[in-house]
Amino acid sequence: MINTLAKNLKLILLLMAVGLFFYIAKDLVLNNQKITAEKIISHFNHEKNLHNHDETNHQDPQSQKRMGIYHYNEGNNLLKQSNFEEAISNYKMALHHNKDFEESYINISTAYLSTKQFDLALKYLNILKSINPSHPLLHYNLACYYSLLGKTAMGMEALKEAIQNGFNDQKMLKSDPDIENLRQSRQFGELKKLFRIQHR
Repeated sequence: MINTLAKNLKLILLLMAVGLFFYIAKDLVLNNQKITAEKIISHFNHEKNLHNHDETNHQDPQSQKRMGIYHYNEGNNLLKQSNFEEAISNYKMALHHNKDFEESYINISTAYLSTKQFDLALKYLNILKSINPSHPLLHYNLACYYSLLGKTAMGMEALKEAIQNGFNDQKMLKSDPDIENLRQSRQFGELKKLFRIQHR
């Protein structure tokens, strides 16, 4: 009788222990599922808010221009550090926010010229040409483009147009390595005269 009670008591204790184990295990699983679900919902809401934020910005031209300026300035800092890939990425973002941002076209073409990606440099210069065909730095960068490709005659014509449209950086004219081929040309002296006449 005592042995039977002892056995039953052990069995009851064992069953209680097993039950407690499954209760705790179930609780832990449910809590983990709850945490995971909360994380998913939180992430979804965050993405939704970001999307709504972007939509709002796209409807606000001033906000878009500010974002364009921000990325343009970031690109300029990276360009100074010769981090051309990141500079290009920022100029693209600037143009995403403001497709008429003329200086971004100039500087992205400069970055592409620096990495000898000539086709891409020309692509962005041609886009700028369709926006503002008289931008002096458009023609100056075209001069650099032609000079680097050894197309001296076309480079000289582009440099002449840059000067006629108001290009006035004498230091660049004297020292920019991108137009070294043009400086070797006999016609370069005539362009220097034109430069002096334009900027008396």
